[in-house]
Amino acid sequence: MELTFEKGTREEPKGHAFLYFRNSTDHDEIWATYLIMLPINVDVSKYVPPFLMNQIGDVGPNELSAFAFPPAPELLESFAYLEDLAEAREDDIIFGGSINPTDVASSMMIIGDIVQMYAEVYKSLVSTISKGDGPSGAPDEALDAGFSVNEVLYGLMTENDRLNELTKLVGRLRFAVEGGEESLAKEAEIDISMLSEHLPEDHRTAMLVENVKSSGKYGEELAGLYLQRCFHIVHEEYVEMGQVEESIRELETGNPPNEAD
Repeated sequence: MELTFEKGTREEPKGHAFLYFRNSTDHDEIWATYLIMLPINVDVSKYVPPFLMNQIGDVGPNELSAFAFPPAPELLESFAYLEDLAEAREDDIIFGGSINPTDVASSMMIIGDIVQMYAEVYKSLVSTISKGDGPSGAPDEALDAGFSVNEVLYGLMTENDRLNELTKLVGRLRFAVEGGEESLAKEAEIDISMLSEHLPEDHRTAMLVENVKSSGKYGEELAGLYLQRCFHIVHEEYVEMGQVEESIRELETGNPPNEAD
């Protein structure tokens, strides 16, 4: 996926933009949200009363510096109305493609990905402006923290949705590793790590990632087994999980069933 600017440019992003989609079943319908890149680090904990701290979980300093609101797109009256708003407010306009507005979880994931990409191009602009100015690393910290929007989405997902997202991220990581795309691989690893925070430790996502990245003889097969194991845990399929774990042990000891004496 690439950013499609219909107003503004990726070389000079405003840091605030309308992100719009068209309904996949009614092309005239416009659904939109608003992207915001805050220019200042935000320590959320300073503004939250102590009795509400447990409600915000791990959201701490600098974790809301890049986000979309509303988190899912809302219906607008027309594209002309969106253009007029953007012109009056001097906003960028980004086209996100076609969506099914009733599939809120999918729309939120797409928005999360675009927030990350918009934050990246904005970070590039800020880094050219801020070189040598202010505290070292501040712009990077402000924007990297914004990537935690995905972590918020992961927290809203059902167990099955998290497993489906894990499967997608594993595929993305494998593609990046096989293509030698180090930055994409790192991004996928970060997302898997964030997602794993919302999964029990017994999912062993660290071992899953290690085997996806492995160049060993059974790396790909082991990665597939560890992923299967996650599904069996969630669905409480303990017999099948036991069989998968036995296969994992055999491969990790270098004695797979088809090669056993």
